[in-house]
Amino acid sequence: MNEARGLFEQTFATNYMNLRSVFPSQEKAAEQAVDLAKLVIQGLKVEASLIEQWSLEMYMKYNVNFDIIKTPVLRLEGVSGWYSSKLLLGAFFWTRYRDYLLRIKHWDQEAVDSIDDSTNEIMRSLGNPNENHSFDKRGLVLGYVQSGKTANFTGLINKAFDVGYKLVIVLSGVHNDLRAQTQLRLDEEVIGSRVDREGKPVGVAQIYANTPNHIISTWTTVERDISSEPSGIFNLNQRTLMVVKKNSIVLESLKNQLEYQKSLFKLDIPVLIVDDEADQASVDTSKQDEDPKTINKLIRQILEIFNRRCYVGYTATPFANLLISAEAKTEEEGKDLYPKDFLVGLLKPKEYCGPEEFFNVEEESDDPRPSLIRPLRDPDIEVFTGIKTKGDAGKFEEVPPQMEESILRFLLTIAVRNLRGQRNKHNSMLIHTSRFKDVQSSVKDGVDKVFKEITKQIQYNKNGEIVEVIKVIYEEDVIPTSREWPGYIQEFSWEEVYQELRESSKKVRVFEINGNSKDALDYHQYKEDGLNVIAVGGDKLSRGLTLEGLSITYYFRNTLMYDTLMQMGRWFGYRKGYMDLCRIYTTAEIASNFEHLAIAMIELRKEFDRLALANKTPLEYAVKMLSHPTMTLTSPLKMKNAAITNIIYRLTLQQTRIYENKETFFSHNMKVTENFISELSSRFTKTHIGTGKTGYYMVPEVEVNTVLNFLSEYKTSQGADKVDSGKIVNYIRRVNENGELLHWTVAVVEGEPRDKSGLEKFPVQFGKFKIDSAVVRGVKAENNNNQGQTKIDIRAIVASRQEFIDLDQATIKNMKDKQDIRNLRPKEKGMLLIYPLHPKVKVFESLSFNFSEKMVPIGIAISFPNSELDDSKIYEVNKTIK
Repeated sequence: MNEARGLFEQTFATNYMNLRSVFPSQEKAAEQAVDLAKLVIQGLKVEASLIEQWSLEMYMKYNVNFDIIKTPVLRLEGVSGWYSSKLLLGAFFWTRYRDYLLRIKHWDQEAVDSIDDSTNEIMRSLGNPNENHSFDKRGLVLGYVQSGKTANFTGLINKAFDVGYKLVIVLSGVHNDLRAQTQLRLDEEVIGSRVDREGKPVGVAQIYANTPNHIISTWTTVERDISSEPSGIFNLNQRTLMVVKKNSIVLESLKNQLEYQKSLFKLDIPVLIVDDEADQASVDTSKQDEDPKTINKLIRQILEIFNRRCYVGYTATPFANLLISAEAKTEEEGKDLYPKDFLVGLLKPKEYCGPEEFFNVEEESDDPRPSLIRPLRDPDIEVFTGIKTKGDAGKFEEVPPQMEESILRFLLTIAVRNLRGQRNKHNSMLIHTSRFKDVQSSVKDGVDKVFKEITKQIQYNKNGEIVEVIKVIYEEDVIPTSREWPGYIQEFSWEEVYQELRESSKKVRVFEINGNSKDALDYHQYKEDGLNVIAVGGDKLSRGLTLEGLSITYYFRNTLMYDTLMQMGRWFGYRKGYMDLCRIYTTAEIASNFEHLAIAMIELRKEFDRLALANKTPLEYAVKMLSHPTMTLTSPLKMKNAAITNIIYRLTLQQTRIYENKETFFSHNMKVTENFISELSSRFTKTHIGTGKTGYYMVPEVEVNTVLNFLSEYKTSQGADKVDSGKIVNYIRRVNENGELLHWTVAVVEGEPRDKSGLEKFPVQFGKFKIDSAVVRGVKAENNNNQGQTKIDIRAIVASRQEFIDLDQATIKNMKDKQDIRNLRPKEKGMLLIYPLHPKVKVFESLSFNFSEKMVPIGIAISFPNSELDDSKIYEVNKTIK
């Protein structure tokens, strides 16, 4: 019966997926697919009741009558209509790849449908390869870091070959490892040329072997990139795939060979260039009026060889790509790579762990989830702050305490995953502390030495110091975090874990991943038993290269650029069944920057979805990025055509998290707040919301000039990456001209009589106005010892829905989207909350300042309504957006 059921499902799946684009409804397609499946097994004497049961299972498994969430798209103009999913009815390459994902890789139907839908949207935006007139289409696909963008462009390539594209060039990173990784993947999942050691097919060839009519040639292999000496003359009028490194010598050789082919064969073929990590190296960073930078120039010159050409970039960080000039053009290179035609936003995949899973992106002070960040303390920080050049490699003399702890935690993670039934899965740990290879070598040698001592004690000294430390980590961190993590998680005794540790620790390897090392992260070679690896490296590990089963990260490097910072977050990805075991060891500053970035990314993605529904263009999305109120988007060289003049705060919550480590900073803000509150003191009314114990002293209808005077004097952290009082004042004055934000509700938040953190109440006095207690915030701050730190991040100060205390509670009770709720507030009214903060929280007490009833830290939060402010007047982009 198993054979009959397998045949039934295989027949149903193939036909249902093909027929969906033909029949008017999913149900009709499914009925036809069931009938065809019944015909195939009719000679196997299967009972009718069993066939009925299988049919129901197919309907559920393949989501019949479930609407696919449509892929959001921004386009310059409507599509020409040449492409329809009906073109792929019975198509060889896409059908084979789709069935491979479902039958061999066992992907969920929903995930495959998402790839199908998103690649259809991209295909609609490309030129018709079967028409002779020229076209030049350029677009960008916005995904998530480590989220499966490769699977998406693999689907796109398969479809492109099906509909008539002859040449596909994949630009894959700047390092050989990533290029080889991508080549291997496409050999398996497009070309169908891979076999295992026994000669059996691997990849899509397991579904259908290549036929003479479906051969794809390639100029590159896993071992060989394009070189100046071509390995042979290929006929580019046949399907050809190349995976090419973004390297000037390689691209120059490719350009020369393509030009030679064109002159030799009078080549006129449709070409698709897929640019993986399109914000890396591809963006022109030359100064104004200079020639384009080499990589950018060569990509553009290669495109210019062809009359029918499409460029599709893939990135998780589209900032640089969208902030270049839309009209930049040079005579020799043609147009720049601006995604003028389309911007496609891939949906967040199911079970993908991104910024929301690691960080408090909702910025709620009462976020209940346990933190996975483990802030580095002084002994570790001091080791790496002194290493500034490659000549400092000798300064790394021994593994610092928390780096050793992170290694112990990695061994624990492997053991617990094995006990959970995830044996023979890949497990990776990343150590990234420097871009200098000599330093990486020193760190690798140190880690190797410590690791050997650790494994020796695990094997032979059950009662030794190291084993005891591992036990403490397990019982005091791993178990409590897993218990607090959402969903049921199986627990194991220490004895079970220790016995597993003894076996699993023997299989861990320490690799150095850079150009000086022969080590390679070849997970494919270990796919049967799983690779357990501690990878020490730098830039090679910071972008593109996938670290399979990454759970523990020790990360020291920093940047304030959106794109660089986000790409370095290799801990994003699929962590099914072990997300609660993941940890990030980094500094409080880096953790803070990542959280700000995560918040910005979520906000910008929501803006993208909103603009897609409104049929806006990629250019209009660039405006939103320029006006976003947070960190530097990307390198100034990449932003050379964009000059931000003003920020838009509409429909956002701005709250002060960052504070200067200066007593004068706190005393100044206390005095300014005291003056403000004293001016309003006769008008305050105390209230509580619902059954909550938090008290609010509120004043409605405060004139805007009174609020502006306060905000003009209140100091936010110098160079603040999120809340800047000067920029906020500027925005309020601009919208005042439109009759907006003229009146304000001001609320002073009072702490609860008995706080759950155990702190006693702390009265605060603002002149004659007094509250019973300051508000406890900063308990979850990643670093409670701020000696020597110039800035302090206490995390979010606004509790859930606290910004809405001025709105009708019955109206907003069942509303979930915060932007929708902010939209209820009249445009002429703003909300200002003042938080006198409890100075006995460790994050403040460690400062040793003279806090008292008359001087406490003051935080503020502003909830902005919508605005009719004209976007087109708030920015300048040279010759780009008018």
